[in-house]
Amino acid sequence: MVLHRSIGSRDAPRAHEDVGLPRPGSQRPARCPATSLPRSTLPPVASPVIAFILRRLLLMIPTTIGVALVIFSLYHIAPGDPALIAIGSQADATAGGGGDGDSRIDQFRREHGLDRAFFVQFFDYIGPFNLSPDGHPWFTSPRTERKIEDVEVEGRDTPVRQGLPAEIEPLYSTTDAERETLTTLVANVTSSDETTDPGRADAAMADLVAYAGQSADNRDEAVAAMMQGLFSLKLGGSTDEPGIVRLDATLEKVTGVDIQASLEYFDAALFEKDGVRHLLKSWFAWYYRDGGGYRVRNRGEQRFGGLLTGELGLEMQSKASVGDELKKRLKVTVPLSLVSVILSYLIALPLGIISVRRQGTRVDGALTVGLFVLYSIPMFWAGLMLILAFGKGGLTADGLLPILGLHDKDAASFGPIRYAWDVVLHSILPIATLTYGSLAYLSRQMRAGMLEVIRQDYIRTARAKGLSDDRVVYKHALRNSMIPVLTLLASILPILIGGSVIVELIFDIPGMGQYAYQGLLRRDFNIVMATTLFVGVMTQFGILFSDIAYSLVDPRIRLN
Repeated sequence: MVLHRSIGSRDAPRAHEDVGLPRPGSQRPARCPATSLPRSTLPPVASPVIAFILRRLLLMIPTTIGVALVIFSLYHIAPGDPALIAIGSQADATAGGGGDGDSRIDQFRREHGLDRAFFVQFFDYIGPFNLSPDGHPWFTSPRTERKIEDVEVEGRDTPVRQGLPAEIEPLYSTTDAERETLTTLVANVTSSDETTDPGRADAAMADLVAYAGQSADNRDEAVAAMMQGLFSLKLGGSTDEPGIVRLDATLEKVTGVDIQASLEYFDAALFEKDGVRHLLKSWFAWYYRDGGGYRVRNRGEQRFGGLLTGELGLEMQSKASVGDELKKRLKVTVPLSLVSVILSYLIALPLGIISVRRQGTRVDGALTVGLFVLYSIPMFWAGLMLILAFGKGGLTADGLLPILGLHDKDAASFGPIRYAWDVVLHSILPIATLTYGSLAYLSRQMRAGMLEVIRQDYIRTARAKGLSDDRVVYKHALRNSMIPVLTLLASILPILIGGSVIVELIFDIPGMGQYAYQGLLRRDFNIVMATTLFVGVMTQFGILFSDIAYSLVDPRIRLN
């Protein structure tokens, strides 16, 4: 924002304008024939204020993305694992050697995309493309549950790679009809009994090879279906052995890979020890490493998502919509904070004016000391003292005011008037706690701004004309001294949105502050990002409103 001030005071006499005469040495401005108005008074084609607002709104987009990147980075740097917190404490999750706890933690990370690279997670959150496994098919996603372990074998210089059998989903390009066909063919291969139905397995194997030979996509779809068939036989019992052997032969024909001849994936000693289970793990290791099974193209079920599409995600534990929860919390936080801000200005600005008009007197000193005493009291301590004083057992045995929540437990049965009055009573202590701390700061800003203004020449001129002190202060000085106070507008909107974590926790108010605190404790990524981004966006709007308000309060200031 570039601030332009006209030369001279706006209150200086303009004799030439008052009588409608041109300035000395100047000519009368030309008039437009169509309107008979001076050209200088014609409305501009494009308002510079609107252009300024549009520029600032466009700049908010990259600024918000930058803020999101900072918050995202801090979230990943901060200690603590959201998966461990969701499943249980780290000690509980790893008790007994890990076992089921480790598998549930891995599943949680995969479900919420925490197993992906940093920038993949970031761009998935920003959007507009959904990079999750059900997202846009332009992209692929890792399948981190598909793990390979290196098995050391005596007498070998290099370990044998063995894959952990995992469920293999059909590729996104496979139609429903093709999935049904492949499922039937694989089932015929694995479940055929040569003694009762000779030839059916051979026919199914031939059909699978023929299907895979039609195209590269068909080959990948058939391989995925056969790997899922191997997964269904992962126990490797005596009844599973014929199916595993037939799928091994079919995979060799389709892929051209003789897995039993591969020193990287197969070892004769392990085969003799584990039987067909070793053969099955060999094929999974090949599929994860060389067969394209670790990174799989996304399914395309929900192609778009993220912040740029207006999606704030789901809570990690409850699966509730973060956006819906924010709307509910804002209905609580905004009214409380708005009343607090209005009261702060209504009380602090008159106190600042009184302090200026009584400068150097005992009134000024008493106001200064009293306000700074309030300013020095910690908010959490003030809230607790109010609860002790006005709650039950405080000043009275029954308590003067309610201290928890925003309404009574039986408020649902109240009529409209009684319900509203109950909310008012519950709001008194939280609003008082939110308000008192800002009185000193606002009043000092108002005092400093007015002290600067009343020393200006035009104020001395107004007093020399014999104007009353009230007229000088409230008509001539007040408006210009409001500029420092308007600067604080940049912080009002974040307060309205973010609320006060301390106040909402002390008084058990289900607002934005409490929601942000709970999300931080749970390390819930979507809650932390949504609440902090809201505060960042509202800060930018607050700065914009402050800049616009400057030109409304002081006509000498123009936006350009």
